Amino acid sequence: MPPTYPMYPMQRLPLPEAVPSGVEVWLLKMNLQTPVLDSDLFLLSEGEVAYALRFRRHEDQVRSIATRAALRRMLASRLRLPPDTLRFMVNRHGKPYLQDKAGIEFNVSHAGCFALIALSTNGQVGVDIEYRGCGIDAKSLGAYVFSPLERKSGLIANEDFIQHWVVKESVLKALGEGISEHLQAISILPGDEEGYRIEHDRPEWAGIKAWSIEAPDCYAAALAKKNRNSAFSAPKTLQPHQVVM
Repeated sequence: MPPTYPMYPMQRLPLPEAVPSGVEVWLLKMNLQTPVLDSDLFLLSEGEVAYALRFRRHEDQVRSIATRAALRRMLASRLRLPPDTLRFMVNRHGKPYLQDKAGIEFNVSHAGCFALIALSTNGQVGVDIEYRGCGIDAKSLGAYVFSPLERKSGLIANEDFIQHWVVKESVLKALGEGISEHLQAISILPGDEEGYRIEHDRPEWAGIKAWSIEAPDCYAAALAKKNRNSAFSAPKTLQPHQVVM
């Protein structure tokens, strides 16, 4: 059973059968019009609060604070620690992880009134959710997002662009790499029921896999996992301006 969260319901999502054990993804549904909860603010570090309050729009503040508080509660329930005592580090691209390396990897993503929280005891994870809204210049963005191999393989900017994007972003997040500077370095190609075929020429990226996962209506979502034995970027201390969700 999931922990009880004030006001915001959570649901554990079913995952494809090919996803290894030890990986789970939770969907958080938020009410972005309500005030920020004091019970959420109490759990966050000064840096996390400062990061969230930099947003001018109220809904962005709620989204940031509620997601981070939910993540802290979920990690704390598994580690049997108070949520406000957890300390985070980040790698050189800003991906956070627990300071004490407790054997739990995590990643979060939010869009609209939803957030995804992925947890793993079986390697690094990345997750992404996006709204399938109109107004996206898929043709122009496709030239920026698709690698040469993807374009050669016949991928074009169409109604599947958002789904392709969430898969690629989840893969790069699982790898702990910067998103924009590596879009052309990795190719996401159609696979089978086991997930997508991922092509690259980086030995340190070996063992990465990705799947489309269930999402609310009008949204697209994806999950990626990288084997634990792969190297990742050197960490550094989390600073207030480096809080990354």
